[in-house]
Amino acid sequence: MEITNVDVTKVSTESWGEFVEFPLVTVMSKFDEYNNADGDNPQARRKWMGPVGDVVVEVKTDAGITGIGVGNWATGSIETIVEETLSKLIVREDPRERERLWDTMYRATIPFGRKGAAVEAISAVDLALWDIAGKEVGKPVYELLGGPVKEEIACYASNLHPVDHEKLEREALDYAEKGFDAMKLRFRYGPEAGRVGMKENEKIVRTVRNAVGDDIAVAGDAYMGWNVRYAKKMVKRLERYDMEWIEEPVIPDDIDGYAEVREASNVPISGGEHEFTRWGHKELIERGAVDILQPDVHRCGGLTELLRIDAMASAHDVPVVPHSGTNPHLHFIAASTNSPMAEYFPIPEWYAERESEKKSTYADAIYANPPQAEDGVIPLPDGVGLSSEVNREALEHHEVE
Repeated sequence: MEITNVDVTKVSTESWGEFVEFPLVTVMSKFDEYNNADGDNPQARRKWMGPVGDVVVEVKTDAGITGIGVGNWATGSIETIVEETLSKLIVREDPRERERLWDTMYRATIPFGRKGAAVEAISAVDLALWDIAGKEVGKPVYELLGGPVKEEIACYASNLHPVDHEKLEREALDYAEKGFDAMKLRFRYGPEAGRVGMKENEKIVRTVRNAVGDDIAVAGDAYMGWNVRYAKKMVKRLERYDMEWIEEPVIPDDIDGYAEVREASNVPISGGEHEFTRWGHKELIERGAVDILQPDVHRCGGLTELLRIDAMASAHDVPVVPHSGTNPHLHFIAASTNSPMAEYFPIPEWYAERESEKKSTYADAIYANPPQAEDGVIPLPDGVGLSSEVNREALEHHEVE
């Protein structure tokens, strides 16, 4: 089998819906122009995220098999890297030689890569190659990874945006009633809001904890929006709420800061969704920066690299809970003894009432068969390959020229 050509489609951040406009702390919240903590600047995140959110890569073969992979983040440069560099390396090659092709792509992009868009581009191509592998033998990819180690995949409800406390309480209760025994909230403020913001962040956690009781795991996401001094103070305030983890308390390159926060905290610290390759995650593990690793298969180097990251994390007894719950992640989790659960983005009832035509969230809008949770679990993915077929109508609608 031989690769014949590679097609790339850029997808607008509009496909992510209004969720990107909700108030929460982010890595850019220190700048007034990009801060939407109070909900009065709904375009704040769109301004710095850019027009392109996902990039769909389709690798075609002379056997009539097309593999689909997605690179994730708000940049169209993934398209340029795939078309100008990666496609020239893989066309006329055997798509089954994934290890060699991965190494070829990584080494060829070192002068301008190693992290960021170049590795995200490699991720998309690598996922497409795994999709081809599954389709060729007529099996789901988790069967190629050694077979499933669980009958279904536990997941946590990951929305709980702090639009207001009444809606937040209602949403948390709804998730608990739907069978989720774990959920993740978003913090609203960072250091720029001072002690008042700290009190509000604590109130968000208190609202959710009081709503669902002590038997539900509650995590919180700071999305890189705190600094070390602030994070250390904040985690002390939150210890009383028995949180499952606090995610990305500082910027990803401040690994020493991560370790300092973790050392000062009785709440587990998680991170890794903005880290790249086995080498980046090796630093997080060996320097004691995280209790939970959260790589994203669409960013970290694809499934080939995620398997290496997981093996390394397992050797250090660090669980892997991937960022986002796309089908490629589900195949990985299904076959991993070190990955206990998936992230899942249910649509809040209050949001569904307002936007009744919404059938998906920003996490799955372009997929033809997005995963669906019931009673807090997701069934193993159906179909062959990575179950990543796209919704052609949605793809055409959200395509960026």
